[in-house]
Amino acid sequence: MARLETSLMKKIGNGKAIAITSGLASILVLCLALTLPALAGTETGEFCPTCPDWTDLDGWLAKKAVYEQEQQQKAQLDRQETILKTQKAEPAQVPAKNDSAPGNHSKTRTGAFAEALVSPSGVTANDVILDISPNATEYIEGSVNLNYEEFMGSGWSLKPLPELAKLLGDAGISANDSVVIAGECLPCGGGPSPAVFTYWLLKYLGHEKVRVLDGSIDDWAAAGLNVSDAPALRQQTNYTPTLKSDLLASYDFVLNGGAQIVDARPARDFGIGSIPEAINIPYEDVVENERIRPEEDLKQIFLGLDKDRPVVVYTNVGVEASLVWFALTLSGYDARLYTWKDWLENQPSLNLELAEIDARPNPVRSGNAVTITASIQEKQAAASEMKLTVKGCVTCGFGSPQGFASIDRSSGVVQIGSAGKPSDATTGSEGTLRCTAIINGPDGSEAGRTTLLSTSKGKYVGIWNAGVVPGIYKVSILVSTGENSEVFPDVLEIEVTA
Repeated sequence: MARLETSLMKKIGNGKAIAITSGLASILVLCLALTLPALAGTETGEFCPTCPDWTDLDGWLAKKAVYEQEQQQKAQLDRQETILKTQKAEPAQVPAKNDSAPGNHSKTRTGAFAEALVSPSGVTANDVILDISPNATEYIEGSVNLNYEEFMGSGWSLKPLPELAKLLGDAGISANDSVVIAGECLPCGGGPSPAVFTYWLLKYLGHEKVRVLDGSIDDWAAAGLNVSDAPALRQQTNYTPTLKSDLLASYDFVLNGGAQIVDARPARDFGIGSIPEAINIPYEDVVENERIRPEEDLKQIFLGLDKDRPVVVYTNVGVEASLVWFALTLSGYDARLYTWKDWLENQPSLNLELAEIDARPNPVRSGNAVTITASIQEKQAAASEMKLTVKGCVTCGFGSPQGFASIDRSSGVVQIGSAGKPSDATTGSEGTLRCTAIINGPDGSEAGRTTLLSTSKGKYVGIWNAGVVPGIYKVSILVSTGENSEVFPDVLEIEVTA
């Protein structure tokens, strides 16, 4: 600056030099004024999601999580509004729920709803009552028990057809029986989804005479009907399925664009990632007091859907999606079940791997914060020689995707694999990556999630407030970019203590 001023003074004189020097100073002040807001936030004082406050990182992360949630909700609403406009329909409004006691029926079922849902008083001696509850302590008298989880194989995919038929035959059920499905999964939070999923499964197997009990075992007892502390046993028989494949959507069917896509997961999951052009109808919206809502309510919820086009409904593994499928089918739609899991498995790989995952402190006391750190890198050519290093609660145990682990208790490190060190290489699109830690509780339900922010090349850090009951919590890492996502399931366990 001094040399520039001297040169200018020699050429144009002191008066003009002073004016130019003053002008340069003004430009510097203006540049600083424009630069400083970018370091601390926006010019209007709004929150800046790309400007970390390193003096209060925890507070900034909390604000960023709120900001991202608001943006996701706004994007979701904008997306649904756009889709609904193309269908020339107004967005569906979820009717207010009836706060009446679960045992009360405010409206009588009619039409297809009356055929598929049966009240306790409508069950006859000719019906086979199939209780699908896991770990039930009380049963409808005379019912047989077959845990609905038995229908699922590894990764919560349906077992092969012969195995499904054998399960039903061993339970004493034939394809000609009139079946009433009852029970619920209390560890999963209760509700009719397991029973309705089993209804879908039997329909998929071609079973004609099948209904769902419209209520719980408490409603059965309230009607003055007998209950028992043990299920009944029936003589084994052969179950001969007649597959109705059009009730299950394939990836190609979803991809061809001819169907309407309904994401039945909670809005939070839908906001993180979904099948393109999907609209969100959370499965909770079709249930009231643990029953399928009345037909009039469902008409309002499904207002934006076209009955002349097929509808594909999905959740992570399809169990909860069966509730929306059931409601759509009874409402006259051509509905098919699908899973988010199958969609992800058919997407192009992001060519990424989880090199390291860490939670500190671990164990953590309930109510305290846990810092979760994940290192993401590009897959190496010799993938079999890579190693996943997990730092954290060694005494909690670790369930690895590969099914084996060597534990060095002296260093507190769990290592999976054989040899080699994680590379520092990261994907070329790292700047577009979004990394989320999903924390599932001891019962398998989601206990929370937190966004992990990029702090250095390939490293992502976030904070989870462990305001949960004591227990072992499993962490999965979701990495997404654009329409593609990749999940690293159950890669870390966090022990929450009292």
